[in-house]
Amino acid sequence: MANISHLPNEVLELIFQSILSENTRRYYDIETQGKKSAESIGKLRLVCRRWSSLLTDRHLHQTLVISRGSRAMEFINHQKASLRLPFSEVRPKCQVLEIHQFWTFGAPLDKDWDMVTPALLEALIELFNDTIVELELGFIDNLSLPDSTIHAIGRIKNLRTLRLSYERNETFDSPNIEDDEIGNYDPDFFSSLLSAAQGLKCLIFYSFDPFYAEDISAHDLARFQLSNIKHLVADAHSSAELVLSLAVALKPTLTMVSILSTYHIDTAYVSLILKTLEDTLQGLHVDTKVFNNVSHLNFSSLRLLHIDSSKHGLPDHSKLAVFSHAPIEVLVLSSHYEPPRQQPDQTFLQNIFENFRSLKRLVFYGMDSKFSLPEDCFRLCQDHQVECLYRDNSSLSELMKL
Repeated sequence: MANISHLPNEVLELIFQSILSENTRRYYDIETQGKKSAESIGKLRLVCRRWSSLLTDRHLHQTLVISRGSRAMEFINHQKASLRLPFSEVRPKCQVLEIHQFWTFGAPLDKDWDMVTPALLEALIELFNDTIVELELGFIDNLSLPDSTIHAIGRIKNLRTLRLSYERNETFDSPNIEDDEIGNYDPDFFSSLLSAAQGLKCLIFYSFDPFYAEDISAHDLARFQLSNIKHLVADAHSSAELVLSLAVALKPTLTMVSILSTYHIDTAYVSLILKTLEDTLQGLHVDTKVFNNVSHLNFSSLRLLHIDSSKHGLPDHSKLAVFSHAPIEVLVLSSHYEPPRQQPDQTFLQNIFENFRSLKRLVFYGMDSKFSLPEDCFRLCQDHQVECLYRDNSSLSELMKL
């Protein structure tokens, strides 16, 4: 008689995903989610050798979040011990490594400061340097890296996405340190890091606004051979000056830009960033606030436009005309409200079709799970030969493939 052990891997995968998501969804803290997921996987691996191999290969530590030095050391020691086991044929494949509370100002000054250091990061990279595709570094106080750490990052074979954040935390200040000692930075930090990670495709800034960011100029960056980055992402709390410098330095390869939540950014800088990339940009993700500052631009290569409406359900269609000269084939509309306050109607869609003559796909992104286009609007899209799609959690790179 057939039993659960005889199920194909594809069916087992669905069962595992359901169990693991149910066991971790109630934990808000992402590191706790990771630990609970690992605990659940550990129990399921005890069922049989086949389950153990499948779970280790496809689930165990795929996303690894580390925010304490003691946790990092414990994990490293455990993994090294596991590698010495004779029956350990299948290794975990960490694809996303997130490092928070990353302290690079020498050794922590207080034994109670349980922070992740460059040496610990190097040890983690050594474990997974052939599987990591995304690396997040959450710096605190000091923005620099030892050469050995930069070289270790450069050895990550398949690193495609680098996410950087910065937080000045006065909790870690010491009365024995001068203000100009802590929080210093290496002026060649960015250039050295980006030139080491030559396979990098996406650079993300999240709450990244150190006081010296404006000192990092495009001229300084141009002195190095930078990686072939195609996608630059910045949120509202990141340095617009730095993003502009990077846009200039990376223009030969940059084809996609995401500038998120511009309600706290000087839109004049946003205009300069987009002006720099006016003739090469193929994918753009912005909110409606920038519309008034780009009316003079002609995005001659823009194929995809993703509009993020955080205050209203849908953008004001009267402002969409600023993109009417761009050859946009994919229009993505998203709202953080569920459901959106304003439902699309025929008038809204008709204005879209008038402004976007090359439109082939209309994507509703991140809407309420019950949302669907009204029947009359759906027929109108069909009449204009525009395909309607629904997506959630897709990156701009993934949307560009539509």
